[in-house]
Amino acid sequence: MAAPTVTIFTSIQGIAQSLHDADPSLPVEVIQDDALNGYGGTIHFDPPSLRPETKLALKNAQILISEPAVVAQLLEHDASALSSLRWCQSTYAGVEAIFNNSSLTNTFLLSWKLTRFAGCFGPPIAEWCLARIIGHERHFAASAEDQNKKSWAGSKDAILGYRYLSSLTLSVLGCGDIGRCIAKAAKAFGMKTVGYGKTSRKSDELLEGIDEYTTSLPDALQKADYIVSVLPSTTETRGLLNGTALIDSSKMFGGKCPVFINVGRGDVIGENSLLGALDSQWISAAILDVFEVEPLPKESRLWCRSDVVISPHVSGLTQRKDVPKVFLENYRLFVEGRELKYVVDW
Repeated sequence: MAAPTVTIFTSIQGIAQSLHDADPSLPVEVIQDDALNGYGGTIHFDPPSLRPETKLALKNAQILISEPAVVAQLLEHDASALSSLRWCQSTYAGVEAIFNNSSLTNTFLLSWKLTRFAGCFGPPIAEWCLARIIGHERHFAASAEDQNKKSWAGSKDAILGYRYLSSLTLSVLGCGDIGRCIAKAAKAFGMKTVGYGKTSRKSDELLEGIDEYTTSLPDALQKADYIVSVLPSTTETRGLLNGTALIDSSKMFGGKCPVFINVGRGDVIGENSLLGALDSQWISAAILDVFEVEPLPKESRLWCRSDVVISPHVSGLTQRKDVPKVFLENYRLFVEGRELKYVVDW
């Protein structure tokens, strides 16, 4: 029996070449269409403008590598667009674009398997977070401004007022692979780490990189000098930090007025709630790589805030060299009729 063909329809360049380099025998079909383009975590896709030959190739695809947002928009436009699909390999760790689409029914979704792109994003996102923490503490932006003005130590009040990371506590909201990776990186600089999750754990059940684990969100917020949210977008996490949730991190409630960093999903907190927390000094700054709406609209008030850092969803990118180590093992399992790894439970 011939090996099943892998159809690649993604804005990420070079995946087919990486798969070929790792396994030259792998049958691959690459679909390129001007209706799909993007960069990083930003996708631009217009299903109605797909070419007829693209629609046919997608309709015949049994194994597909693509972004969740592309799959969701495609099926919303035409529920039969992937009528032959048996397995979709997401190029992202998060697949909420499919789950959050009310037009896709569970009955339809159960007809094929979806696997997450897991196990690769921890190190790059941890690097990004620690770079941002160090940059904030050492006021690198102020030094850059001094250089532009040719002003020697013009921002000396800021650049001389840094704290040692070893004196600070990082609270990580979400203790999965990425959250633990961030915590381990923080501990390498001597930071104390607090992990927050919804699942109760035994006192002797250790999580690598986590000094203290809690199921109490107020407890995690109150202890933090820096808060990093790695929370996915689920019914339980959407809006979790809205309203007065962050008041527990304020000094009047015994907190430290921490810096809030978001590398999870933007809908954990709405823009109005975030601005309210900043204005009320419940948090001292926000460093954001993800947003409720992406790309962030030009009219957003976040753009003009000196206490907000904006990054265009690039803290952890899918790199083509990482795809073979995630995909090829699952491909072999698929061919053998065995259970796949990182399967999403519909």
